Amino acid sequence: MSEFERNPGMKIIVAGGSGFIGSHVVDVLLEQGHEVVIYDVDAPRYDQPCAFVRGDIRDIERMTQTLKGADIVYMLAAEANVNRFFESPVFSNDITAGGTLSVLEAVRRAGGQARVILASTEWIYGSLPEAGDEYITEETPYAQNPDHIYTSSKIASELFCKNYNSLYGIPYTIMRFGIPFGDRARPETVTPIFLRRIISGEPITIHGDGSQTRQFIYVRDLARGNAACVTPAAENQVFNLNGGKKISVVEIVRTLEEILGKKAALTFVEDRKGNFKGRFISSEKARKTLGWTPRFDYAEAMRLYVEDYLKNIKS
Repeated sequence: MSEFERNPGMKIIVAGGSGFIGSHVVDVLLEQGHEVVIYDVDAPRYDQPCAFVRGDIRDIERMTQTLKGADIVYMLAAEANVNRFFESPVFSNDITAGGTLSVLEAVRRAGGQARVILASTEWIYGSLPEAGDEYITEETPYAQNPDHIYTSSKIASELFCKNYNSLYGIPYTIMRFGIPFGDRARPETVTPIFLRRIISGEPITIHGDGSQTRQFIYVRDLARGNAACVTPAAENQVFNLNGGKKISVVEIVRTLEEILGKKAALTFVEDRKGNFKGRFISSEKARKTLGWTPRFDYAEAMRLYVEDYLKNIKS
């Protein structure tokens, strides 16, 4: 199945469509000829030719009205900042797991026709120490003792989707993301922080020894993976959408140093509580079922991102 084998002209609601990942997903869906409605508390910022509904995902009545005639609703709205989860756990969980439950209930009240495509995370597999070449797939169980509220909230969101499917017949697709980076990224995420600090000559603080890894995924590749999930073959399925290589925190810095031609000043401090250590997670199922693989390797994608970042700060 190719990611471009799709049903043209579908009506798709993108909850969180004004955000970093969501705006890129909207771009790809529009390119593929779908009717897109952005549902968000914030107005779109990128002049996309689609409808916009200002609303909170927890406003079940407003979401129910928006869902009339929709084929798909992307649930991309959530608290994505892990630090805010630590600082404000009740509020963050209400937006993330509570928001997912609200969207599912809105779909049920709207007639149960729309499929919910949920943005989840590789964190749900847990933060065990590095395990060599251990091969993690969608069949790997959830973390049994999650050590971060962010992880628990994402697991709850996934379980709500499965509950609403078994109890009410609401179809779903769950996407477990690697760590996205690229243009339009939130400034408080790791790559933009490191980039700003190297350019300005400020020190970079690294928690732990910097060996912890993530499977970074270029946001344009991730958006393509999101859009590929509209295929009927993705219904009631779970997909990992990750980069194909584990990248350490120190490697992020070294890659940016090489691109910028400038050394970074590093300060190492004690690791954060519940900081995800990183395991290798396979996206082979997405390749086989959706025909999706990342087009850009990490270094190439980072060069594109830095080029875009430098262009924007000069304009």
